[in-house]
Amino acid sequence: GGWWTVLTRPGQLSFDNYSALLGNAGMTRAFWNTVLISVPATVLVVVIAALAGYAFAWLEFPFRDTIFLVVVALLVVPVQIGLLPVAKLFGALGLFGTIPGVVLFHVSYGLPFAIFLLRNYFAEMPKEMLEAARMDGGSEWRIFTRLVLP
Repeated sequence: GGWWTVLTRPGQLSFDNYSALLGNAGMTRAFWNTVLISVPATVLVVVIAALAGYAFAWLEFPFRDTIFLVVVALLVVPVQIGLLPVAKLFGALGLFGTIPGVVLFHVSYGLPFAIFLLRNYFAEMPKEMLEAARMDGGSEWRIFTRLVLP
């Protein structure tokens, strides 16, 4: 039978394949590698991009627009362009083939899009709301954590 038999014979459903999969040491290791890479990479991208997006949207600092333009320009650079230089750099730093190296790779290539997305989202927030919070004595950190992030 195939997958279509699930719809016709519900009595044959079992978890045998899942137990066989989880009993395989290689698959268990692959699962934990996935968790150890995807969770920190996602958390780091979201945290860094949220901070950078807020800064690009609402804080005034020298070369803000130029730096944001560079971030956006990184979106059009194919990943393959940077593979060899990154591999050489990671090899020199001892990160090649390590979980922290893979996490760093995912973070560095995920940040430009996340920063672009969050900056545009934060820029659409009403300016008056943020000004009112500043007038009430809110610090930039408090405004960011209490108004912008939620």
